[in-house]
Amino acid sequence: MLKDIKIGCASSKTKYGTRFDTSIVKLEKEAIWSGLFTSNKFKSAPVEICLEKMNKNIAEPKILMVNAGNANAATGKKGKKDSEKLIEDVSFLLNVSKDNILPFSTGVVGELLDTKKLSQTFKKCTDQLGKNSWEDFANAIMTTDTRHKIVKKVFKLGNQKINVIGVAKGVGMIEPNMATTLSFIFTDLKLSKIQLKKLHRDICDQTFNAISIDGDQSPSDSSIFATTSEIKSDFKKYHKKIKNSFFEVFKELAEKMVLDGEGATKLIKIKVSGLSSYAASKKVALKVANSPLVKTAAYGEDPNWGRIITAAGNADVKEFDMKNLSLKIGVHPVLVRGNLSPKYSEAQGKKEFRKKTINIEINLGKSKHTALIMTSDLSPEYISINSDYRS
Repeated sequence: MLKDIKIGCASSKTKYGTRFDTSIVKLEKEAIWSGLFTSNKFKSAPVEICLEKMNKNIAEPKILMVNAGNANAATGKKGKKDSEKLIEDVSFLLNVSKDNILPFSTGVVGELLDTKKLSQTFKKCTDQLGKNSWEDFANAIMTTDTRHKIVKKVFKLGNQKINVIGVAKGVGMIEPNMATTLSFIFTDLKLSKIQLKKLHRDICDQTFNAISIDGDQSPSDSSIFATTSEIKSDFKKYHKKIKNSFFEVFKELAEKMVLDGEGATKLIKIKVSGLSSYAASKKVALKVANSPLVKTAAYGEDPNWGRIITAAGNADVKEFDMKNLSLKIGVHPVLVRGNLSPKYSEAQGKKEFRKKTINIEINLGKSKHTALIMTSDLSPEYISINSDYRS
């Protein structure tokens, strides 16, 4: 799949032993890309560099270079110079313009890069180009992830087969806005830059921007959507199928991130509908998703629905009206327009909360606007991971 993309991975032998932690992805000159990055005002040095370069469109090969274990964030001018030095090294080795090289760093905040070691490791990556797999790349970008996250899909437009591959990492500090921790999605369908960017933003809004592990947004959040431009098709004719097919890849990656959330044992899907806008519905859903009381109840398999509606009511949405509130846990109605459902029993709720995936539906009116947010439960393991993350 996507044979025109070459991958090279290596190990710096620092934070993760001999495991791959450094990688380079090379795209040919016909490729174009779209990037979405953290809206956190505190941005890492690589994100600052990417933002400066994204709109430059030089018809030459393009490079993504990624290191895991160090975010190169809160490192000031020195951090930016370090990233630029590594870009310069890779530019020289591969004879690619520095403007066509995007850096990505993920890991601990507030530590300077070991540029000497990383320069040597990126050199090994260039030697390995074309020899490593997508699975190697997915493993190389992990930090506290317990498993790699990769999705491969083939769909047909007429007689044409379109390939899509998505790779992502991230298990904590996840509530992105126009991005996720790190995600890279590639296709061979030829798209214009405008088409690519619009698809990227629209799909991200309903997938990567609709997940939350702990309500914190990383300074390194980055999402790249790239096409090798190999296969031409009628975008206007197949627009809906194209968008839906890409959406499935983004959505599956987002679900994988939530299921691998730090200490996660449950995937919680919160669907809110009936309000006057998608934004209002999403605001309510996020309030529920980020409630420690809801998340700990999910971990304890306790269908404490009072916590759900209390969190929803705290979303500061003016049109929220308890008289219009209906709540379902799984397929079971708990509240119907503000009144207890005579059909609901605690046993039904417990059965739903024992499942790996918990579905919660909140309806607040007659509008068709709907928001779906995915989150995880909150376990003792999350506290353990984050209390000694740097040790």
